Amino acid sequence: MSGLRLKTAYRALKSYLRFKLGKPRLGYVVYCCTARCNLRCVFCGWWRRRMRELGTEDALKAIRRLADFGVVAIDFSGGEPTLRKDLEALAGEARDRGVYTILSTNGTLITEDRAIRLSRVFDLVNVSLDGFEPTHDSTRGVPGTYRRVMRALNALKKTGVKTGIDLTIYSSNIDEVVPLFKSLIGLVDFVSFQPVMPYPAPKDLKPSLEKVSRLVEELLELKRENPAYVAPTEYYIRTVESYFRGEMAKICDAGVLYAMVDPDGTLLACNAVRDSVMGNIVETSLEEIWASEARVKAIKALDKCRGCLSQCTTLISMSYRSLSSDLVRGVLKYV
Repeated sequence: MSGLRLKTAYRALKSYLRFKLGKPRLGYVVYCCTARCNLRCVFCGWWRRRMRELGTEDALKAIRRLADFGVVAIDFSGGEPTLRKDLEALAGEARDRGVYTILSTNGTLITEDRAIRLSRVFDLVNVSLDGFEPTHDSTRGVPGTYRRVMRALNALKKTGVKTGIDLTIYSSNIDEVVPLFKSLIGLVDFVSFQPVMPYPAPKDLKPSLEKVSRLVEELLELKRENPAYVAPTEYYIRTVESYFRGEMAKICDAGVLYAMVDPDGTLLACNAVRDSVMGNIVETSLEEIWASEARVKAIKALDKCRGCLSQCTTLISMSYRSLSSDLVRGVLKYV
């Protein structure tokens, strides 16, 4: 293991021990580095937003502050993060400081040349894929999206960077989830998923409970056959059923273990609760924000939220609460 990866592993262990000792500290940050997007997804409104984004120097300053604070991982998201021409510079700054770098992308702009550049600065690439061609294209609102995603996956595979897909489960794709996952064995390193949000699931996007039950059993079977390939834990998979039944218990550490950074540098406890603003990490140090009254109010604002099953939040909370040997092996596999 390289020196940088050892540094990342140390960050992860320190973050976990802090949590167990009752002194949790921010460990995972989703940096929505742009609100711009080239797709029109049915369950996402980011493409409708108009938001100022940080220039390169301020974005680098924000990343340095996150790294110096001890953040374990930064997930570069959006909007569509590959629309930023300086994305590799931003991710490279984080990685050089021992932060685990993740790219969450729709994949449509990744050519072979771009894949090579991305592979040098990202530890993990998550590409959105919600079904086979007709379903994915209709979900994403732009014809030809599926073919461009497949082009991206093939290009990323050639580079050797750890690559997976991230799927949103909803009414139109629930019958395709497991067949799609099986068809990608050998092309991607892992598959991941989460149910459509917000919770409780919107009626027009909610699949039948019978189909949900069947999907959960199929996912559990695939997980047992290919433990490393199906990234979410069995606990998480089982919770998908209670999520769609509207019976899910809220597990949330927003503003404690994880947070979101908007394109303009605003730090929120959770992107889904827009009044959970803790401060701006370009204007104020994280040490000040962490000890501020604004952070206390931001966490309090989350009380009105009934929870979610997002991988950037709930899955992390579940992992910190029940650290298993399978999870440890899974983390080490990607470090």
